[in-house]
Amino acid sequence: MKVIGVDIGGTNTELGIVDSRDGIVKLSKFKTKGNESFKAYIDILTENIRLLSLEHNIQYIGVGAPNYNSKTETFCPVNFPWDDLEPFNLKQHIEVVLNIPTLMVNDANASALAENRYGAGKKYTDFALITVGTGLGGGIIINNQLFEGAFGYSGEFGHTKIEGLDRQCNCGGTGCLETIVSANGIKKSYAVNMKEIKSSEPTHIPSIKMIFDKAKAGDERCKAILNFTFQKLGQKMADFIHVLNPQAIIFCGNISKSLDAYMDVIKTSCEEQLLSDFRGQVYYGVSELLEDKMNVLGPASLAFSKSESLVN
Repeated sequence: MKVIGVDIGGTNTELGIVDSRDGIVKLSKFKTKGNESFKAYIDILTENIRLLSLEHNIQYIGVGAPNYNSKTETFCPVNFPWDDLEPFNLKQHIEVVLNIPTLMVNDANASALAENRYGAGKKYTDFALITVGTGLGGGIIINNQLFEGAFGYSGEFGHTKIEGLDRQCNCGGTGCLETIVSANGIKKSYAVNMKEIKSSEPTHIPSIKMIFDKAKAGDERCKAILNFTFQKLGQKMADFIHVLNPQAIIFCGNISKSLDAYMDVIKTSCEEQLLSDFRGQVYYGVSELLEDKMNVLGPASLAFSKSESLVN
């Protein structure tokens, strides 16, 4: 069985033909924001899906999309640059134009589905996936099923609050964990003050890779910033664990590639906050799929799950 998995990312939109036995058969991508309007983007996306669908007998299409509302079945990527943005039913559009059953899921939840089917999550029936990259998100698997919540937004871990923190978040609120634990958050922590990070040419602020490299080389400022970042992450994870009681916390996203050096900081900070009955019970680890296009495998997993539920 073959499906198409689609990931609508902030930089690229990636598509893949995925076989239920052989994995990814073919990949393609295009620049998400390289279009003059939201309508033009939808047209380009539809055409890319159509071209892939001509190459194989495609049973389903799965799409991971930002700001997807599962109740209205629309998505509206608020951080994208187009003036004509409005809630759009992409599922209905694709089904009408291409006549292929289509399923959609929030992009962070798609990663949890990929981990559950292909990655470390195969070992656990109940786990939380935390995505650490440009922002901070999460997905929740309970009894081997994705928990989406009422509208598909469950796992918005990045918008839990840090008491006493006055950093402005892209969501419009203040004090969100994402303003510390994310690429943007780490840069803010590096800045001497908030004016520095908001300057038009913050050339004196290193890249995230440089901050990690400097810390590894012994730079005290970078070491302190990263320790602070991952201490806060661990402390807030304790809230997640107390509510969900998962078997595992699994990390993904670009920054997760550098987490091995800070896993002890995260784990210690988390375990210190836990009730005694929870301590020592949770596995903390990095995704096994960081180099395996989990962004495409996630939406494909959604499609495979739908097919399996129909058979059963």
